Amino acid sequence: MTDFIEELGLSYLVEGEGKALVILHGWGCNKEMFQFLIDKYKDKYQVYAFDLPGFGASREPKEVIGTEAFCDILIKAFKILKIENPIMIGHSHGGRIILRLSSKMDFDKVILMGSAGIVNKRPASYYIKVYTYKTLKKIYQFYPIKKLFPGLLDKYSKNAGSEDYRNASPIMKGVLSKVVNEDHKEYLPGIKAPTLLIWGANDTATPLSDGRLMEKMIPDAGLVVFEGAGHFAFLEQKQRFLAVLDAFI
Repeated sequence: MTDFIEELGLSYLVEGEGKALVILHGWGCNKEMFQFLIDKYKDKYQVYAFDLPGFGASREPKEVIGTEAFCDILIKAFKILKIENPIMIGHSHGGRIILRLSSKMDFDKVILMGSAGIVNKRPASYYIKVYTYKTLKKIYQFYPIKKLFPGLLDKYSKNAGSEDYRNASPIMKGVLSKVVNEDHKEYLPGIKAPTLLIWGANDTATPLSDGRLMEKMIPDAGLVVFEGAGHFAFLEQKQRFLAVLDAFI
């Protein structure tokens, strides 16, 4: 069943009865991609899959927000829905939110799949792209430059930014820029719940090194690496993923 919390602008799917199992999607995704998990576990759990603010059928934030605000919205939703001590499943951006949320509430178990939340040192090429774009943006304010080189800034922006950034609305571009620069390593030692980490060996969005670091820093964590898989390992090797998940929960 699809439902909507009007005061929070939050859309979610819920099926089943029993202990709460909550699923948070990654950037650019939505709750529907986890229908296969809802179908599998709705006989044992009350399964919730949320559209995070700015995605799917949920309303876009009115201003640029960070991970803290995503957490505050979810905490309010959990209170309304009477969700306590849930099993949490998060992919990528959803995992990032769970890391921060772990300092605010208790979980029964945690499953992180290619989780974001760790800020790595970037190559020099990244900073060259960023500062070149910022410089062009300033120069482009002058009318003669705009007239001589129409469309130059848009063209550079399309080539320089990630696909997620290019596809985002102006506000969500700001949100993405904000959250990707928030490092949540400090919250890892505070995660007390048993934690399963699932990573694709070929993940280029959140590298395997992030998963290995989380395994070291989270007190009760185990890492399962899917060889030959990338950032969406749970879909690329779905049957293996479900078998590992079954054994854990």
